[in-house]
Amino acid sequence: MKKSYALSCMVLLSLAGFTGKAQDVHFSQFFNAPLTVSPSNTGNYLGDWRVMANYRSQWSQIGKAYLTQSLGFDKQLFIANQNFSAGIFLINDASAVTLKVQKIQLSAAYHKTISIHSFHAGIQAGYVNEEINPNSDTYPDQFNWTKGQFDPSLPNSENNLHDRLGYFDLNLGVGYSVKLKKATPFVNVAFYHLNDPKESFFADGNRLKPRTAVNAGVDYSINKKWAIDPGFWIMTTDQASDVMLGSNLYYKLEANKASATSLSIGAYYRSNVNIHTDACVATGGIQFKNYRIGASYDFNLSALHQATNYRGAFELALIYIAPSTRLHKIEIPCDRY
Repeated sequence: MKKSYALSCMVLLSLAGFTGKAQDVHFSQFFNAPLTVSPSNTGNYLGDWRVMANYRSQWSQIGKAYLTQSLGFDKQLFIANQNFSAGIFLINDASAVTLKVQKIQLSAAYHKTISIHSFHAGIQAGYVNEEINPNSDTYPDQFNWTKGQFDPSLPNSENNLHDRLGYFDLNLGVGYSVKLKKATPFVNVAFYHLNDPKESFFADGNRLKPRTAVNAGVDYSINKKWAIDPGFWIMTTDQASDVMLGSNLYYKLEANKASATSLSIGAYYRSNVNIHTDACVATGGIQFKNYRIGASYDFNLSALHQATNYRGAFELALIYIAPSTRLHKIEIPCDRY
């Protein structure tokens, strides 16, 4: 009964999202999905090009799982000796109530380093397609009062409900970091849905409210073997918010920079700005040369834990960064006599 009640609640919440507020796709390993954090992260790495892949499976314990996959690629473009970059990002998301979302987004960014300070600015634009199967769900007019349950064979009376929609989406982002002796503090601010796109499966139409995201933290080298990266990610939109904060701890297995093999473990806490706890996330990863593999698990602590038995989502992430072939200038002091 608990599982049926929880699944019914999710169905109602998802249907409400068709005409009300909806949250964007995001990953618990946001640090391994940089193009979902901010468009300014396009090309913000040391290397020629980068490939990113993410997979997330959520709430499989209470019915059909929520599945999210993403694939991204970005590349450095040096024009007139200025550091530009371009990328593409694909998302496929399938919800338990047969809501399917596909996104394709192109992004571009500009990076400028002055002494120990680095500045980043990016833009992301693309197309979003959303689909539902109206026959797979039940509606108020399909409740059979004689049997005391919903009957999918009854007409749903939803004459204005469409099964597909699409819209253009526009996002902007800026970032800043400073290289200190042992620490590199950074901050990213992104603004999503700036064009106020129409998102509704009904004829009256709902406008997707703008979303603001702030990601900040610090990469800190404790010594030659250990490092840590405490930080947070906050997203807010109309009457909805998401907060994640925590850290990963890194241990370098080899001192040889060419191999750069390291292991990591971490923990994150997710809630909203009103501190309504949603989950605790355990993370782990390995980096070998130019490959980074990450895994995480969400332990559900929300009211839904009665149906999920505290089980939430599982994620995998893979990133490959091609080594940089660009020659870097090195200043060598020369004393004159």
